[in-house]
Amino acid sequence: MSVPRVNVDCVDSGLDWVDDDPGMCRICDEWVYADERKYGRDLCSDCGPAVRQAKRFGLSVERVNAILRVQNDYCPLCDDSPGDSAADGPIWWQIDHDHTCCAGCPRCVRGLLCKPCNTNLGRYEARLRQHRLRWRVPRVDAYLAAPPARSPHARKLHPDDLGWARVRYTSLTWRNLTWDRQESSPGAER
Repeated sequence: MSVPRVNVDCVDSGLDWVDDDPGMCRICDEWVYADERKYGRDLCSDCGPAVRQAKRFGLSVERVNAILRVQNDYCPLCDDSPGDSAADGPIWWQIDHDHTCCAGCPRCVRGLLCKPCNTNLGRYEARLRQHRLRWRVPRVDAYLAAPPARSPHARKLHPDDLGWARVRYTSLTWRNLTWDRQESSPGAER
């Protein structure tokens, strides 16, 4: 175990500050204790994985929120919300991107989908490319023709995209949030 770093200025003034003191998550303002610092001092274990996934595609928190705002916080293919239950448990947001473009850049991001829709969209596109599709799904074709992330409304940031409620309760905790928590938040009407 390492010796905690002590701030000399605080010691001189009589204050006792060490590195083990909790930090605050920059997204949700929750405490981040020393044993939870997998994602750094300023990201909690709920927000850290989501920020990491967004950064993998070159997206900021604000851009993820803008995409969700355009989608009305629902999956554009099935109208599920984060936390509506599927057969295998809660549904979390997945970043959908065009695999023919690259492994992940902001230009190829199309929207945020629930996990089942993201998985099935990949299969749908593969069959479409192989000309093995027996029938077309108009809603999926409309999504592919005009993805929410590429709409002009998603490109322009809105003051709500910086808001705490959308950041905490829809986009950044798409991996581990229940719908009950979202409904209990202030201003969580659809």
